[in-house]
Amino acid sequence: MIDFLKNRKVQIAAQAVVITGLVGGTGAVVTMNKPVTLDVNGQSEEVRTFGGTVGDVLDSRDLDVQKNDQIKPGVDKKISRDMTITVNTAKEVSLSVDGKKSDETTHANTVGQALADLGVDAKNADLNTKPNQKLKDEGNDIDVTTAKDLTIVADGKDHKVSAAAETAKEALAETKLKLDKDDFMSVPLSSKVSDGQVLTLNRVKNDTVKEKEAIEPKTETKKSDSLFEGETKVEDEGKAGQKQVSYKVKTVNGDEVKKEKKAEKVLSKPEAKVVIEGTKKKEAPAEEPEDSGSGSDAGTGDGGSDNGSGGSDDGDKSTGGGGGNMSTQEIKDMLGGPGTKWYSVVECESNFDPKASNGTHFGLFQFLPETWHSMGGTGNPSDASPQEQFDRAKKLQAEAGWGQWQCA
Repeated sequence: MIDFLKNRKVQIAAQAVVITGLVGGTGAVVTMNKPVTLDVNGQSEEVRTFGGTVGDVLDSRDLDVQKNDQIKPGVDKKISRDMTITVNTAKEVSLSVDGKKSDETTHANTVGQALADLGVDAKNADLNTKPNQKLKDEGNDIDVTTAKDLTIVADGKDHKVSAAAETAKEALAETKLKLDKDDFMSVPLSSKVSDGQVLTLNRVKNDTVKEKEAIEPKTETKKSDSLFEGETKVEDEGKAGQKQVSYKVKTVNGDEVKKEKKAEKVLSKPEAKVVIEGTKKKEAPAEEPEDSGSGSDAGTGDGGSDNGSGGSDDGDKSTGGGGGNMSTQEIKDMLGGPGTKWYSVVECESNFDPKASNGTHFGLFQFLPETWHSMGGTGNPSDASPQEQFDRAKKLQAEAGWGQWQCA
């Protein structure tokens, strides 16, 4: 009797004696007794039978065949001499492939056959049992970790892995790469991996770096009546100091991701910037003299030939005319004195003459009439006081910049 049959339901019954009595003769017995090979779950034995079909042979062996069992040829097939009858019983398998579990049924007889039957590629795979292990009707647990081709990117290189790895940790173990204290993978080490997957080993560094940085100087303000209110002048540009700052810098694969200030040390102190602010009151615009009917200004009398040109004297005399009664020196002081940009512009444009004109441009700043009017002025620029001309010029500079004067 085949060993496998000991684990199945077998009904023991008398066999050949009854059949022999019915036949009624030795010659008939020899004629009807046919040799066949019976293979049950891979175990074969030769039997002799008086039956006419495969089903008769199975009945004669007391096999308890279930509907899910596989029988070749079918139970209704007629018996012929030297026939092979194959019976593969249905077997229950609890299968796990790379951690994915399922309950399966197979007619295979070994673990290896079952995996092939269930479509699992077991080549180079890790199994919890041997491929030639015989299967039982039930209680078969098969765990498979399939072979995979993966890539681990680390330190700027691709590291190829071909192994039966189930997790990222197992895949990393197949390389010579080391995971340092702060390093981390692109997926958790416990994550399941799949064929063709690309993993990244991120290198983390925490370094302390020291950097030199400037200390900007503070600004100190001084009051002075050498400048008009609203005017400023830099007396001392000052000087920036320097400090050494320590940072804790975190990088991932060479890229900075965090920078934290830890300490600083002053190497040199800054020197303050000094700015002078004017306190001098601006003079009110001079009132225009009443028209005498002659059409000329006050400077056209007997002394007109001496100072009618405005800026031709030594600079201390009055400029006269509708431009007000500021002296050339007062105009220079109003502009901030030598070294200031306004001083240079007026010196170049009009030589400090508030009534200067070339026929198209007028006054200290050589305004075009339309530009003068756009800045709020009325009449001719050269008829306005030097202070008003200066106010309009500053407004023009604020709106259009120094490019309005070639001399700037």
